[in-house]
This record gives sequence, structure tokens and C-alpha cells, in this order.
Amino acid sequence: MILVLAALFTGAGCASYQTSGSPRAALPLPPEIQQYYRYPSGGLTEAVRITEQHSDYSVQDVTLLVHGSLEPIQVTWFAPKLPGPRPLILISPIRGSDTIVVDDCARVFASNGYHAAIVKRVRFKFDPDGPLAQVENTLHAAVIRHRQALDWLLTQPGVDPDRVASFGISYGAIIDAALAAVEPRVKVHVIDLAGGPLAGVMRSTDELGLRRNWDCIRRGRNLTNKQVYEDLQEVIRTDPVKLAPYVARDDVLMLIARFDHSVPTRYQLKLWRALGKPRADFVLLGHYTSILALPAHRLSIMKFFEDKFAEPTQPPITGANQAKK
Repeated sequence: MILVLAALFTGAGCASYQTSGSPRAALPLPPEIQQYYRYPSGGLTEAVRITEQHSDYSVQDVTLLVHGSLEPIQVTWFAPKLPGPRPLILISPIRGSDTIVVDDCARVFASNGYHAAIVKRVRFKFDPDGPLAQVENTLHAAVIRHRQALDWLLTQPGVDPDRVASFGISYGAIIDAALAAVEPRVKVHVIDLAGGPLAGVMRSTDELGLRRNWDCIRRGRNLTNKQVYEDLQEVIRTDPVKLAPYVARDDVLMLIARFDHSVPTRYQLKLWRALGKPRADFVLLGHYTSILALPAHRLSIMKFFEDKFAEPTQPPITGANQAKK
């Protein structure tokens, strides 16, 4: 009964915001930020295994070994069987799972003729006795891993390097928002249930794991909540709000939950405003119940991708056109 009521509530409570006025272009990325996210190119060793075959797409498990790294990059690649170069969607999963929610989305994308690649997370265990920099190091490493996965994906037959998008939910959307600023090969971004500044999200969230980490920092260093916030705000550079000026507003679609306590709504709105108020779907739901809104939201996503990646129509060959050739 709860799911039925939530589904009805979703249908009645979803609203879309469309941008208006002049486009807000991205500011040029400063050299120091470019340098911070730079990484050695090449040095990838691949292992690919087909795990599923469907009428319109296949599923492949990809392992990329990076020279000098102990953690391989794991990618689940949904490859459409349509001919010709097809767009690519780079997908970032939620914090709690590599497959929940995003697996279904990837299958929908592949069924509609898009390559969809889920870049799996490296499991991070917070060390209460370690430096605060570990928070930033984990975020920074996630962005680099996505860029390295993209390096490999763009070498694969059938992937169109000029039509690349990213899609992330919750923690994955935070990585997606950072990637939007620092990776010029990704042109279009769907950012769902993300917010910032991240220090504020961590201070206000009701997620037990994040609350536990926050309390460990505060007690272990004998700090006030304000001091923890200020210290984290200083150390976290891979923050979607800090990087928002370097993202073009009209290349973004967001999903914002009005009753979210995991990524509190006020921080989702802060990110939305920092990005220049891009297109957004608003749902009167919480963080996890917003999953019920995804089928309707996917319609917005597919329309967004289709508009951005529409192939130019070829004019009919006429005598006048032939004369120009």
C-alpha cells in the first residue's frame, strides 16, 4: 500500500523547470584545476568478457588494469547492436551499490541505441585516525578513474566520440557534476539527487555512515560542528558547487527531491543555483522514494539526450544541391 500511495504521489507531485533567457556558458577551466585532474595517458591493460546477449544489446564486463594502480577499473558495458557510431552514456552508481537503479537505466539506454557504461566504485572505508584529505583523495580518484575508463571506451568500435554524456545518481551524481567541469569530451550531463557544498551535505545528512564519520572527526579532533565544516570545506576540492562555474547550464538536466534528508534538499538547490538553474525535474519525495519517480524521469532524460545528440538531417539531393558539390 505504501508503494502504491508513493507511486500515485509521484505522478501528482512531479514538476519540470525549463530554462529561459540567454544560455549560461561555462567559464574557462583555470590551469591549476586542469593540472589537478591531469593523469598519465595510456598504460591500460584490458580484459573483456561478454555476460549477456539480447536482441538489441549485449552486456560486457570490462576490467582495466592501470599501470601503477592496485585497483583495477571495473566497467559494465551495455553495447547496442545498431550499426554506425552511437552515443555513449558514462554512468556513475549510487554510494551503496554498483547496480541498484543504474542497471535498469543502462538497459533502457542500450535498448534505445546508446552505449551505456557503468563505472563501478572503489570501496572506501573512512579511517577515523587518518587525515581529512582522505575524503578529497577518494573523490579526486573517482573522477580520474572515470576519465581513464572513458579513454578506453572511446577507442571501441561503434562509440561516437562526439556524442558522450554522463549520468549519475546521489554519490554518483556528485562525481558526475565534477566530471562535467573537468572532462571536455563529455558534452551532456544528467545529475540526479546531488548537492553541495559537500561539507554541508555531510553535516546535515541522515545517512548513518556519513553521520558516523562526521562524529568520528568531531570527537577525535575535539572540534565543534562548525570547525569540522570549515576544515572539510577547505580540504574538499572536488566539490560540485566549487566546480559549477565551469559547467555550461544548458548542458545539464537535474532531478531534485523536495523531501530529501540524505542529500538534503537545500543543498540540492544550492547546486542547482550554482549551475545557473538548469533544466530540472522536481519530485515531492525523499531520497530513496525518488526511485519511484525514475520511470517518468527517464522520459525526460531520453528526450534530453535525443535533443542534444540529434543527428543532422541530410537535405534531399536536388539539382541545386548537386550543382554546389
